[in-house]
Amino acid sequence: MKKNYLLLTGLILMASVGFSQGIVQSNQIDRGTPKLTVGDPEPIIKRAQQPKALGDTIFYEDFGTGTPTSLPAGWSVTNLSSVTTNAWIWSNTAPGGQYSTNTTALNSTTGSNGYMSLPCDLYNTPFPTGGPVAMDTWFTSPSFSISPQRGSVIIKYEQAMRYCCSTLNELVLEVSSDGVNWSVPYDAINGFGPNTVISNATVSEINVSPDLGYQSTGYLRFRSTGNSHYYWMIDDVLVYEGAANQLVLEDFDMKFHASYDITPIYRILPLVNVPAVVYQGMSYNAGANVQTNVDLNLDVIMDSTIGGGPGQGVVHSASASVGLSIPSQQRDTTDITNPFFSFNAGWYRNRLYITSDSVNQNPAGATDNYTFALTNDTVIALDRGPSFYVGSSGPPSYVGGGQDNDAAAALMILDSGVSVPVLSISVWPAIRTETDGLSISPRIWRFEEDSATLNAAVLTPPVGQSPFSTQIDTSNQGTWVTMPIFPPVILNAGAYYFGVEQTGGGSNGKELWLGRDQGQESLAPAFSNIFFLNEPGNARWIAPPRLLGIRFNGSFTTGITTETAEANVEFNVYPNPNNGLFTLKANSPKPTTYIMNVRNMVGQTVMSEAMNVNGNATRQIDLTSFEKGVYFVTLENGEERLVKKVVVK
Repeated sequence: MKKNYLLLTGLILMASVGFSQGIVQSNQIDRGTPKLTVGDPEPIIKRAQQPKALGDTIFYEDFGTGTPTSLPAGWSVTNLSSVTTNAWIWSNTAPGGQYSTNTTALNSTTGSNGYMSLPCDLYNTPFPTGGPVAMDTWFTSPSFSISPQRGSVIIKYEQAMRYCCSTLNELVLEVSSDGVNWSVPYDAINGFGPNTVISNATVSEINVSPDLGYQSTGYLRFRSTGNSHYYWMIDDVLVYEGAANQLVLEDFDMKFHASYDITPIYRILPLVNVPAVVYQGMSYNAGANVQTNVDLNLDVIMDSTIGGGPGQGVVHSASASVGLSIPSQQRDTTDITNPFFSFNAGWYRNRLYITSDSVNQNPAGATDNYTFALTNDTVIALDRGPSFYVGSSGPPSYVGGGQDNDAAAALMILDSGVSVPVLSISVWPAIRTETDGLSISPRIWRFEEDSATLNAAVLTPPVGQSPFSTQIDTSNQGTWVTMPIFPPVILNAGAYYFGVEQTGGGSNGKELWLGRDQGQESLAPAFSNIFFLNEPGNARWIAPPRLLGIRFNGSFTTGITTETAEANVEFNVYPNPNNGLFTLKANSPKPTTYIMNVRNMVGQTVMSEAMNVNGNATRQIDLTSFEKGVYFVTLENGEERLVKKVVVK
């Protein structure tokens, strides 16, 4: 069954906040307060574009014959906004404007000979009387012939874009077969939200086959409605024939914590905190033909050990049927219900791919990979490490940031089923003048995803912190700075933000900047990192699309956890993993009565009974009526607490 597949939205721009202050690093600013959205699945991997399919050119325009006062032959502009008589213009220069001063001209393939530009920021500089004027304008192509008719039609173009101020604004592509009746709008900006920058000369592609497939004539237009600031530049518009057989894996989701709606995706995770990982894939029939016997497939491949030795190869495979017959242009979301779990440390590459009875004309677009490390260590990390850091980010990147008591944190979920003592939090201060003399201190906040707003979801006061601060200077910039939590705190299973607060230096212009893994940001779900902006009168948490060098170090319990446990006490469960039926075996040299509890990943007790152990004792456990996943079996008697993790597949 076809399902909706929605991206959690982390930022909603508020114009009244957005332009009340000056620009701080204009290519990084997001203005406004975040809005928390829960309950919808979020894609982990989000492509900026569909992969190119080979095919003949139907229509092409490089805007090389335009001038500042005219467009190439056949092209026209319609402008319903009041700010200017031109709106969309031909240009070969930077867009300009008070909030786009650092934006350069479009660096497209043929950008030097001109392109289409909507410099809406320039039109609103300075603010017109009554406030910013919203755009309502589009530029339209001449008619182009589609002969012979094609079943699959793709539009490709190069662009740079940033817009303000609402997700309700439209920056869309529309097509028509007669120049009068226009299609439902296609998202032309790859799902980017307000203030998010589409990099200069990003290549975008849209499959318009539902409207231009098997038509003899086509028109296209780019429309901008409701946005008031920044810019949109477009060049090198190509219409070409798509593939007959082309299945695309558009997104996939790896759920490390199936019982949570908002979850991070890890790069490093201790084995003792690994639940069964479940998968979901979004497939798209981008070709002209119906595809039969379509499957979503998974291979988990242990490429190597942590030390770099040879891996075990494929350690887990699974598949799920997408459908017996998938029409052209249909999108489907499919769950793989057979989860992956491992007891072995190593680097694991998760490969998802779509197959059908037909030979895919663009097989690279039907597969994707994600690699993470399972370790015997105690570190949890969302980032790939300092060798991947490009630039820096932090609360000062945003209007309202740059104050003492600003904070940055990373979302991590403890699924261990037992209490976890926190050892420390590590951060990677950026090498910047602003961090030399900064004071920081570690913090842990509980996160409640069922809240309506981010401010309500991040619970205060922190559940863990330290009264001591660490001074940042040239000796520890650009290195891991590890800060112990004091007094020690023991955390139960749940979702937490682990991070750091700026405790001093603000009066001297010192700011909290951390190393930034930009490459991992495109893969990270919303709410992976959050910032606290201690702006006077408007202090708030925001969820920017950033991923910083923040790591957690905890003491995870892996076997017997007891104050008086003797070395000759034995406790085992087998087989493990299992289908829900397994045996518990305990051995004690002295008669002991335990309470046997079985708890799920969120700490709920699903089974509890007394168990007498005098020498060897066994008990058959049946969890077949419960959901698949990770469970924790404990034997407790007030003095001892013995724990084993069990995976039900």
